[in-house]
Amino acid sequence: FFAPRSSGGRRHIERHAMTRTMQRAVALFAALALASVWHADASCATTQTFKQLQPSQTGLGTDPYEVEWIATQNGKSKLFVVTEAGKVYSSNNEGASFTLINPNLRGADGDLPVLRVIYQPDYKSGHAKSEYIILQGCLAEVDTNGFERCTSKYHWASKDLGETWIQPCGLEDSGADCFKSPTTEAGGSIETTFRMDPSDPERLLVKLSRKACEDRDWMTSDGACGHDLYYSGDFGKSWINLTERSKHRVASFVDFDWAPSQADQKPGIMATVYEDLDHFASGGYGWDYNVHFVYSEDLFASPHEKLMKCGNAFEILNKDVYVAKVADCEEYHASADKDPSKFTGSQVSLQVSTDGGRRFNQACFPVSMDQNGYTIFDWNENVAGPDFVVVDHDEEDEIERAAPIGNIYSSDASGQLYSLSMRRTIYLGGAVDFINVEGIPGVYFANQVAAGGVADPAEFVQTRVTYNNGGAWQSLAPPAVDVSGKPISCQGTCALHLHGSSSWDTGTWETRLGSVYSHASAPGVILATGNVGHALSFDPTKVNTYLSRDSGITWFEILQGPHIYEFGNKGGLIVAAKMASLGPATKLQFSRDEGESWEDLPLAREMNVHNIRVDPSADGQVLVVHGTDSQNTSGDGDPDGVLYTVDFSKLKDASGNAFAFPACDAAADYEIWNPKVPGDADGCILGKKYTMERRKRDSCCLNDNDYERTKTTSTTCACDAYDTECQYGAERLVEFGECNRMPNVELDKCPALVGQQYPNSNKRMIAGTACTGDRAALGVGSFKVGDSKSSKKREKKSERGAMSEATKAFLAILIVFASLAGFAYAYGRFDLGRYAPEGVRRAMDAVQVRIDEMLGRRAAAPAGYFEPLGDFDNEEL
Repeated sequence: FFAPRSSGGRRHIERHAMTRTMQRAVALFAALALASVWHADASCATTQTFKQLQPSQTGLGTDPYEVEWIATQNGKSKLFVVTEAGKVYSSNNEGASFTLINPNLRGADGDLPVLRVIYQPDYKSGHAKSEYIILQGCLAEVDTNGFERCTSKYHWASKDLGETWIQPCGLEDSGADCFKSPTTEAGGSIETTFRMDPSDPERLLVKLSRKACEDRDWMTSDGACGHDLYYSGDFGKSWINLTERSKHRVASFVDFDWAPSQADQKPGIMATVYEDLDHFASGGYGWDYNVHFVYSEDLFASPHEKLMKCGNAFEILNKDVYVAKVADCEEYHASADKDPSKFTGSQVSLQVSTDGGRRFNQACFPVSMDQNGYTIFDWNENVAGPDFVVVDHDEEDEIERAAPIGNIYSSDASGQLYSLSMRRTIYLGGAVDFINVEGIPGVYFANQVAAGGVADPAEFVQTRVTYNNGGAWQSLAPPAVDVSGKPISCQGTCALHLHGSSSWDTGTWETRLGSVYSHASAPGVILATGNVGHALSFDPTKVNTYLSRDSGITWFEILQGPHIYEFGNKGGLIVAAKMASLGPATKLQFSRDEGESWEDLPLAREMNVHNIRVDPSADGQVLVVHGTDSQNTSGDGDPDGVLYTVDFSKLKDASGNAFAFPACDAAADYEIWNPKVPGDADGCILGKKYTMERRKRDSCCLNDNDYERTKTTSTTCACDAYDTECQYGAERLVEFGECNRMPNVELDKCPALVGQQYPNSNKRMIAGTACTGDRAALGVGSFKVGDSKSSKKREKKSERGAMSEATKAFLAILIVFASLAGFAYAYGRFDLGRYAPEGVRRAMDAVQVRIDEMLGRRAAAPAGYFEPLGDFDNEEL
């Protein structure tokens, strides 16, 4: 995510024939009645008891807040644990035992806190690109301006995954091969993590605040307090100040990253910079007309290339480059007086490059409200540009502006035209409740504030799922019974609602709840915490743990209460523990049949469980559970950190005898599974019918260490409405109905559309669909954008189309009501509207919301706002 700079110079950055709408509605309500009957005769239930687990490490002093399990392509693996107090523990034996490594880190008597472990992750493979790691030290001190800064001059490095350590330069006998802090000579403090070049770990970048910042506020320093970018080409032995090297063509660096491609092994660097001291000195918070996006491949020795004027913030994802540019940049720089009342710098536009930054195109969003910031989602590396962009709009209504919500937009194949997919999705503290299902293309979950609930969003969060890349969204059918087999009942609207990223990424361990989670090793299996009712509950006592094994169509309640979970054994195991938000856990639980039955692993001491981690490189037999000891405190009164390691290849029964699980038989224990869409017997998802291998649910075996799933195969489907979404400037008011033009959207205001043919159906093919015969899905006829005569003609036709669609919707509602007599539609407590008597608007809006939900209609209320924060580190992206 990226947004404007904040104080302190930091940036907190379907497939149907007859009435397909009715077919899907009936299918959905049938699912509500029949889904998820619990299997009381679970085949993997056992009376086996296991020996009590002993902690693999205690006495951590404080919570282990960072756990990095680093595995290389050559099979080398090491586990690092960093505590809140800056202690670092490592394990060479998959967590069986840990060693405190601080005494081996020279400087400050081995007692200097370590902030984080830095390495070269390859997110696609899960491995590290090299054995190079850096332990970044941090001695937190408060400067004269009240800001806490890391003033440490000591950092440690290794080229062999921590077998040996390169000590800080300047110490006695530190040796010629030492790691020098760039603050040693320049002073100041390190503002970012060290960033390794993805193609060469010897090359590092890091940003420093100047020493003048320690003595005075940067706003009144006349440019003396700025930021310098430092480069090392020898893994920290020496450093070059790139501000000085630029001969002050750069006055101050704002942000930086390695360019997505390094030409001829040159150190290509992209950055946002101030080029003039006066501009820097007069700069304020927020978007700035004098911050520019630049590129250099010779460490700024020669004049840099200005890629984009007024480019304030940028991100690089999958080699695509995204830049937030002040919207009226050209007008500002062409103005003589630059009147601050006219040029407020409050609006930005998103510029997208899919060729590594050589050419940029403006991203067009149909909602015309000001755009404060963006969060980019780019899961598909094989398709250029983003999959989705979530926009933080600046609404005129104060309530909507303050609500933690945003709009989800789906990208077309060019990455320039964005279709409104969902309004009012939860957007809190930089976390967006928008999650993909691993291994199943086109399936996403999102949490949305119900229409009219913006004034009190925590009371009206509802979960939606899409099976066609955001083209249409629907509710989740709840399970029919709870974990004990009792029927689940609720008043009013009864749907399943699940916690998303915001419940996991924000808050404390006492308030966090597990988000929707899946893994490619277990196709179609999804774990989540949530509840059944009219909206999502944030009360841990009302939250339970759920599982789906068909990509979210049907659900089972598998554990009472909120749990944290992880997959092991290449999808053959699920390991769970009660979350700290509901109190300490006395046991771990594991399931070999995807939650139908559970076996217990008692803990020697109860603990507040924070997370469960699995070895990223091996067979997933070993998992590490970390948290705090609820019965023991460290010297400062805080709970003592604790680690438990579970090795399923070395479990012992209660008598201490080795216990072995049966191994899976290749011929008997696996099944062929075809992902499907609700109400669609053909099983086509984004133009393909997939065939996947996975373990049978009632097989109680574990996968062999060398087990590899057979390669997923697919066949191509013919295109239909399920492969389409609305084109830029249009939206569906009824699920799989016509796409109707949105009011007040002028197509010719988007440069990418001018002169192009716009389909009369207002539809486009979903980016990434592989179906054949798009003409049948899109319809025939189009008009040229910018042709005033055809545009006016189209406007009248669109109005008639919208009226026709409304009539169809009314008829559909009558049929559904007749077919499903007795179903309760009203549900309560909405703070809806301000222009009608309370009772009237509550009743009318409740009915309207339910109808919208039944038919997949998207509400017309605008989306919301969240506080600007900084961009995420690479590991967070």
